Amino acid sequence: MHLLSKDFDLDFLSTRFEALDFQLFVSNDDISYMSCIACWCEKSSQVVDNWGVIQNYLSGYYQPPGDIALWNTYLAFFCVETLPLWEKYKIQNDKYAVRKLVLDGTDKVLSYPEALTLLNNHLLGADLELTERDMDTTNSFSLSLGDYVRGTPLDSRVESREDRARRIDNIIKYLSQDENKKS
Repeated sequence: MHLLSKDFDLDFLSTRFEALDFQLFVSNDDISYMSCIACWCEKSSQVVDNWGVIQNYLSGYYQPPGDIALWNTYLAFFCVETLPLWEKYKIQNDKYAVRKLVLDGTDKVLSYPEALTLLNNHLLGADLELTERDMDTTNSFSLSLGDYVRGTPLDSRVESREDRARRIDNIIKYLSQDENKKS
């Protein structure tokens, strides 16, 4: 499955947000329909100031076909400048109306083909390749993940968040060390 550019009347967005450019991309697979409305911005403030309003317009004006397609609708922002980390986190983790993706710090306004390549890579993993590997049993994963995460606090206290972050960091460090040995 790949995303392809599709002609679609996005005047409900382009007339409201004249400084921004919009394009619709849809999957070439009818069974696993996915759509993505891409938005090009030069300044990070354009994304931060407008993403909420844009998603509201999408929820009212853009209805993809089928019930499952509602869950596979993305709003992707391509921004020349880099967004503040907290703003990017807030946008991408917002659950209302559509899923959001922020591809910032591009250093130039991306063309449609460049943006499409990035979307296919980020959303569909088009750049991933499968390779066969021999399983080396002498270097197998010695940490039982279930034992390690069992008992992790799930509440929202600061201490619990720090404990979760510390555990994740330890797992990443362990896996990075293992990966560096193999490469």
